[in-house]
Amino acid sequence: MEMLVRRFLAVKSSHTPRIDPSTGCIYYLSDSASSQPVIWKSCESRNDVWLPWERRVGSLEIAPDGLVAFSTDKDGDERWSIYIAGEDLGVKLVAGEDGSINMIGPWSPDGRLLAFTSNKRNGVDFDLYVFDREKGSVSMVVEGEGIIAASSWIDGSRLLAVKRNSNLDSDILAVNVYKGEAKVLTRHRGEELNTSPRPIGGGKALFISNMDSEFTGIALIDLQTGDRKLVFREQWDVEALEVSGKTVVYSLNVDGESRVYTAKIDERGFLLQTRSIEGLPRGSLLSSDLNEKLGLAVFSLSTPKHGIEIYIAGLGRSASRLTVSPKAWLREDEFVEPEHFSYESFDGIKIRALLYKPDKPLYTPPPAVVYLHGGPESQERVRFNVFPQALAAIGIATIAPNYRGSTGYGREFVHLDDVEKRMDAVRDVYYAVKAAVEAGLVDGSKLCVMGGSYGGYLTLMSLAIYPDLWKCGVEIVGIVNLVTFIRNTSPYRRRYRIAEYGDPDVHGEIMLKLSPITYVENMKAPLMVIHGAKDPRVPVSEAEQLVEALSSRGVRVRYVRLEDEGHGIVKLENKLRVYREALEFIYENLASR
Repeated sequence: MEMLVRRFLAVKSSHTPRIDPSTGCIYYLSDSASSQPVIWKSCESRNDVWLPWERRVGSLEIAPDGLVAFSTDKDGDERWSIYIAGEDLGVKLVAGEDGSINMIGPWSPDGRLLAFTSNKRNGVDFDLYVFDREKGSVSMVVEGEGIIAASSWIDGSRLLAVKRNSNLDSDILAVNVYKGEAKVLTRHRGEELNTSPRPIGGGKALFISNMDSEFTGIALIDLQTGDRKLVFREQWDVEALEVSGKTVVYSLNVDGESRVYTAKIDERGFLLQTRSIEGLPRGSLLSSDLNEKLGLAVFSLSTPKHGIEIYIAGLGRSASRLTVSPKAWLREDEFVEPEHFSYESFDGIKIRALLYKPDKPLYTPPPAVVYLHGGPESQERVRFNVFPQALAAIGIATIAPNYRGSTGYGREFVHLDDVEKRMDAVRDVYYAVKAAVEAGLVDGSKLCVMGGSYGGYLTLMSLAIYPDLWKCGVEIVGIVNLVTFIRNTSPYRRRYRIAEYGDPDVHGEIMLKLSPITYVENMKAPLMVIHGAKDPRVPVSEAEQLVEALSSRGVRVRYVRLEDEGHGIVKLENKLRVYREALEFIYENLASR
């Protein structure tokens, strides 16, 4: 089994494609030749590492003349620094390496200015900056409150940015970078999500919004007056939007699967000649880029059958696969595709889930892992998920529910777990098991629960509230105490997490009532705890208090503390060690009758 596990965890990926406007070559990120993602280049039928780099690269943007800007952190600490690199320039630091967090933005149309945001002023708020290539200088443009992210340029002096008011509420800003002026274009009452603004000429822009709707659609806004209206809406979320010239590429999230389309914009800003982009496999869109002048669109997709790869399409033509990342001699046709299934929870609410069924189960029905996604404002998608694939290879099924609070199913659904209603999401996990067992899909006597971050929180709550249901649990960077989590998380994240979990000074009593640490005496299943010592989101102190509490009661706990990781596991050597141990831990608890 060890060799098989090592192969699954050695599967490489390629993502975040960007088109070089000057050559048509494609830059992207891949870990195909390293333990962490670095910059690769695809040009003239050759794919190769473009910039050898010792650390993780998180994002990149290409200037009109081909200069590359990229962000990088160290040991998963998410303290992103920004560099620029070019064949003649070498590599030059733009911002960071001082403990600040810097989020890269787009290049201006003339390639002179690079927009980015940084919290270096006070460690909490993200201000808008520009880097001037000609002067070699960095200057603050707008002092922010909360998080502002540069999105796209209107012209050489004005850009559109997104101000995040909460994880589910945001505004579009128009910014003059030379005057230092910022105007809110989407003032609204109540909660409204406005993202991904893309200028289309004529003083207008398209953007993604759920104004007056349960789901996000495409809206049109007048940049002068702020007048706006939805011009495209479906009964699923629009999840991505790119505009180049008069061409639009957008994607719908249909029950966790991406459906990608292209369209033309008329003089009013309405979408015409909409058609599906053929040739893309079943999966989830991670990112895309579009260049009408070159007639190219590129996509990175995470797909169950092919992993995370990049696809390229000429406008008006079907897409083809650009990258074939190493798969450690695993055959793609043997990867398992998840099936959709839905069930009613305790109160009649319909919950959707994914089921990974092993081709060769250990026995029938198979043992199962209930796999819980993070967020909670996230969604278990149809994607390449290494752990369920590895579990299927050793005969174990995976159930992955999109419990209440998940995104992708409308504005009302995402709020069904807020603050005092959080226990309802725990019940959704139980009813996922109940439905799968009653349908004969899994063995109800051989179950393990597993999750990371908020999924780790749900894992612990499930072990505590339904202690007799589980044979084991695996918790990764999970929340143990909602009060200490809020107080100890990175300052820049605190205001956004309070909106979801509550304020300890106001909701302290209910937050403790909803914390796994309160029910630790109920837990009895063997537990594996995995946490990065440099986690800026869920501090490692959450894991420490859990391990201490369980160990003092004699509960079997296997604790893995990773000194060189943050919120998750990035480095290959750590993945190989930890995921192998986790799979062995699950196997030894579920394999025997």
